[in-house]
Amino acid sequence: MPLIKTTKKDKLTREEQLNFLDYLKNSLSNGFSLNASFELMPVLWPKRKDLMIKLNEEMKLGAHFNEELLKLGFSKTTATQVNLAMQQGSLLECLDQLATLNRLRNEQIKKLKAELSYPFILAVMMVVLLLFMQTFISNQFEDTSDHSGDILLLGLIVLVVICTYYFAKILNLLAKQDYKSLKKLAGYPIVGSVIKTYINYLLIYDIGLLLGSGFSLQKMCEYAADQEKGSLQQYIGAKASKELAAGKSLEYIIKNEPFLSDSLLVLLQTGSKRSKLGSRCLVLGKSLFTDLTSRIEKLVVNVQPFCFILIGLCIIGMYLKLLLPMYSMMQGI
Repeated sequence: MPLIKTTKKDKLTREEQLNFLDYLKNSLSNGFSLNASFELMPVLWPKRKDLMIKLNEEMKLGAHFNEELLKLGFSKTTATQVNLAMQQGSLLECLDQLATLNRLRNEQIKKLKAELSYPFILAVMMVVLLLFMQTFISNQFEDTSDHSGDILLLGLIVLVVICTYYFAKILNLLAKQDYKSLKKLAGYPIVGSVIKTYINYLLIYDIGLLLGSGFSLQKMCEYAADQEKGSLQQYIGAKASKELAAGKSLEYIIKNEPFLSDSLLVLLQTGSKRSKLGSRCLVLGKSLFTDLTSRIEKLVVNVQPFCFILIGLCIIGMYLKLLLPMYSMMQGI
């Protein structure tokens, strides 16, 4: 139960979450403790003064930081990463990673909005034109029996609605970022490969931290299984722990978990010391992050041409709606 009641107004926006992470990262890197950072926050962030005072009071009363992050609107996966890092003494490195990821996400969302602004204006103009055609022009051809233009246009409108729903569904699942949501996203066309790269990056980074701290495979699974319920790390940790207890091999566990890459299996089978394996996992994580950045940029760049193609098809549909009945009437003369 929360020590102090939380409302929807206590949720941070995407930009505010990034500011929060940046502040904590800078504060810790300058030698301040976590508690001292919370005490300074109300002064340094006047816009969110009341919320930061409430957070500081919660922490003084013994609340867990990862639980407070959930109240502030952070995802379960993010809260679990912070909890793992705090217990391993690598909070600063984790905050730096999370800030980088959030900054990348915010930049790409801004870029996506810019890419979609022009197609959106065209779409609005197209809808106005469609209403005009339906109201003033189609009535002139109400006696014709040819409705092929109407059928084609209706099909294109349905296609636009489906694409809009698909996009909204992706955004909704991305906001949750628990295991079930991420698994659904990984199966979606277009964005699926990007989501898999993102998850591989998160998991390999966490595994690298735990290996570097001397954790065995079994201990890692048990430790992850105790994290925030429903999070990516907790679900995979609990699943792997059960499979290990049932006598399943490491190769079987990794190959049967879609979010664990074969590269991880190759690393773990080298037989190196845990500290070395941890370092190698972190290096692999950095390469995955570079790949992730490249994939996201390509995805965003390709959105606008797709929108223009869709709008072009709808415009063709409107012209056919107008011209096909005229052609039918001319044949009857």
